[in-house]
Amino acid sequence: MNSLIFGYSQTIEIRGQVLDVDGDPIRDVRYFVSSRPNVYYKTTVDGGYSVNYSGQKADTIVFEHVGFQRNSLLLDEKLAKKAKNGSVTLNIVLPNRIWEQIDVFADRPDTLFGTQEYSVADFEFDRSGDIVLLTYEKTLDKGSVLRVLDENRKITDRYYIAESAIELRTDFRGNTHLITEQEVYFIYIEDHKISVYPENRDYFFRYVAPIIDTIGDRIYFSNYSEVYPAFDYMEFNRKDSTYHTLLKVEDQIMMDMYRAEFKYVDVRTKLWAHNKELETGIDKEIWVGANVFTNSIYYEPLYAPLFKVGSDSILVFDHYKNFLFLYTEDTRVFTDSVRIFYHKDAKKSGWEQPLIQDTENDIIYGIFERNGYTYLSKINLQTGLIEHNFKLNFKYVESIHVKDGYVYYIYRPYESIQKKYIYRERLKSN
Repeated sequence: MNSLIFGYSQTIEIRGQVLDVDGDPIRDVRYFVSSRPNVYYKTTVDGGYSVNYSGQKADTIVFEHVGFQRNSLLLDEKLAKKAKNGSVTLNIVLPNRIWEQIDVFADRPDTLFGTQEYSVADFEFDRSGDIVLLTYEKTLDKGSVLRVLDENRKITDRYYIAESAIELRTDFRGNTHLITEQEVYFIYIEDHKISVYPENRDYFFRYVAPIIDTIGDRIYFSNYSEVYPAFDYMEFNRKDSTYHTLLKVEDQIMMDMYRAEFKYVDVRTKLWAHNKELETGIDKEIWVGANVFTNSIYYEPLYAPLFKVGSDSILVFDHYKNFLFLYTEDTRVFTDSVRIFYHKDAKKSGWEQPLIQDTENDIIYGIFERNGYTYLSKINLQTGLIEHNFKLNFKYVESIHVKDGYVYYIYRPYESIQKKYIYRERLKSN
């Protein structure tokens, strides 16, 4: 273990781990003695540090990391007297760094599209190059309309929706789909003209929606369910039809509460769960958890997104193990990982879901909300830290997308008669 030595007589060893507020070790924390700031070392993979101290002259050891607040430890005779067998073990806790500085950019927002005739509820970038708009005059329940916006910001075609629309969604191939309360529709655009085709709703949500991306002949998907606090990321090889589990994501604390709910429900519910277990083979605790605990204020669906970066790499942001995992096609295993901290203490930092990827530049942004304003923070994929914080000009924006260095969103001024418009701002850093 790295150690700093100072003093002029027999020394004792001060050692331990540097931890975050959750008790997890922090690697690569720089530490040095105040009297010798030019001589420093870094903590080991398990957060370990070591200092040799003579006990004759008081000094301070300083711990620094870009993702955390600084902390220090006083080295004096009182500390030296605590030594047993020539050493003292002390762990150091570094609080998370919470927005000490915000980089604000004041580029004037550009109105991409807006009209006082109707509002934009949602939008997606279609593989055709056009933008699909989901619009409405009063509500989405009645009279919603799909519109095509071309590169000249002109509406070139429209399609009237007879049902209650919910949202637009783009699949892993870049195709756009309309989700309504009853059906799913495939949207096809050619020469700026729109065609809409009904799809099998069950097939879409079972076989299309779970697919996140592809690399060559391999398909990457998950068995995620919003009513279960664990899921697997998997790989399917189309050549030989084999499945391979990449990573299991689980919120262990949530899972313990989820299963424990069975103990507290009434007898009638327990009997119902027992019968369901006999019918389906699914554990009775899961039946109670999915139908009872998920409706409580304590349950939160998991969020640990997967992104494809480059032509052959996969990233998984596991917010429960607190690691960013890297997977490559060649190794077919997660070969590297870095600690992530941006999601911790979300009440102070304002961290919100989801993470957003600019696929044109392979950049991933975290979203933070503070005092009504939205901040996009670029995540350094090598360190897991956030950088280049970008503050949007308007408060309470909706439907954020990032594409080719620009952020797009829907906004309507508070207490204004203006309809909802689409704006964009250019992302840049100092």
